[in-house]
This record gives sequence, C-alpha cells and structure tokens, in this order.
Amino acid sequence: MKLRYNILKVKDLQRAKSFYIQLLGMQPTKEERDRMIVFDLGNVKIGLYNPLADGYALADVEYGNNCYICFGVDEIEPELKRISAFAEIVSHKKVDYHEWVEFKDSEGNMLEIHKI
Repeated sequence: MKLRYNILKVKDLQRAKSFYIQLLGMQPTKEERDRMIVFDLGNVKIGLYNPLADGYALADVEYGNNCYICFGVDEIEPELKRISAFAEIVSHKKVDYHEWVEFKDSEGNMLEIHKI
C-alpha cells in the first residue's frame, strides 16, 4: 500500500490554488474544472477538493481543519520568513533537536514545516 494523495476540502478553490502555488513554488499538475486541483510532489500528491462540485451541500462538509500536512525543510528561518508573508503563523517551536512552525492555509487548515 502507498499513500498517493492528501486531499483538502476547500471552500474557495481558486483562493486555495493561489495559496498553494505560493507555498509550494510550483503550478498545479492537474485541474478538474471547479472540482479539484492537484500538485504532484513526486512521492505524494496534494489535492484541493471542492465538495460542492460533487453535489454536497455546504453544511455537509467541514472546512478549515480537516487535515494536517507536514513539510520537511533544510532550514526553518528562510521558510518562516517566506511563508509569513502570505500565511497566518500559529506557532514556532523548538524542543531539543526538533524545530517546527505551524501555520494556516487560505482555508484554515493547519500545516507544518519542520527541519529535516
């Protein structure tokens, strides 16, 4: 078994697309109308999914904290500076050898970068 996708439910697909283009520094590799946008990171894909496109009512879906994705980086400080220009930083912590930053995407989902 292999993990193929991390799928995030989003209210505003274009707003989320813009956020993830900034975060990942790449364009989407696939777009399905107003339904889904996919970023292929090589070993796993991130899908931004609009449930309304499949007929789900807005009240049927929870947004803004339905997944927690962690990205590994070589250095925290340059990424923290870059990401803080377009994302809400929630925390920056260091415990022993582990350092990480938690932040929110455009839809309110929590994300993390941590030093590899």
